[in-house]
Amino acid sequence: MTRLPAATLAQLEAAGVQSGRPLLISDADEVLFRFVESFVSHIEERGHFFDWSSFRLTGNVRRTADGTVLDQSQIFSLLQQFFAERAEHIPPVPGAAEALARLARAGVQIVVLTNVPAAARDARRLALARNGMPYPVVVNTGDKGPAAAWLATRAGGPAVFVDDGPNNHVSVKQAAPGIACLHFVATERLAGLVDMPPEADGRPADWPALERAIAASLGLTCGGT
Repeated sequence: MTRLPAATLAQLEAAGVQSGRPLLISDADEVLFRFVESFVSHIEERGHFFDWSSFRLTGNVRRTADGTVLDQSQIFSLLQQFFAERAEHIPPVPGAAEALARLARAGVQIVVLTNVPAAARDARRLALARNGMPYPVVVNTGDKGPAAAWLATRAGGPAVFVDDGPNNHVSVKQAAPGIACLHFVATERLAGLVDMPPEADGRPADWPALERAIAASLGLTCGGT
């Protein structure tokens, strides 16, 4: 297994995953929170716009004044500012909290694996709790395969990974082929810009369908109404 950074490993240990119980590893942005809508509002207030030409942030953020495309370092700076100011206030995806609660009652242990900046970890955890999703949060850096593989190994049973980013499905399948991967993008307009990666095992269109797919992948019968 790929060696994990000490800070990530400490968070994984603290997540409290138990052996022998089904596991859901969920991304946050565009799965549990409506990230893109909030980020677009943030950059528009600062003289930029999102041109919706592709799924990636890089290449899509432009200056309103002259249409100049911002480079990756400039977008990173905007993201850092965005999460510092708004991490606690991004609206939740409708139906996510209720679905997760039903899955948890059915015995599923849930870990939120997010690439939010490390400084925003507490804000992310607070936002989840305030919106009825009080689950362990692990802040990851880069591809999520190694961290997901660690969690699945600790659980020792069926595991499902949900994320909007195609690269993370590639990473997870390489690191732990036995994890079921579900591709989910909450914002419909953004979802239309990206195909389901071949590594994913399905692409539900909304949270009721996603809940059913999670439950089926874990061998459970619950929710999805």
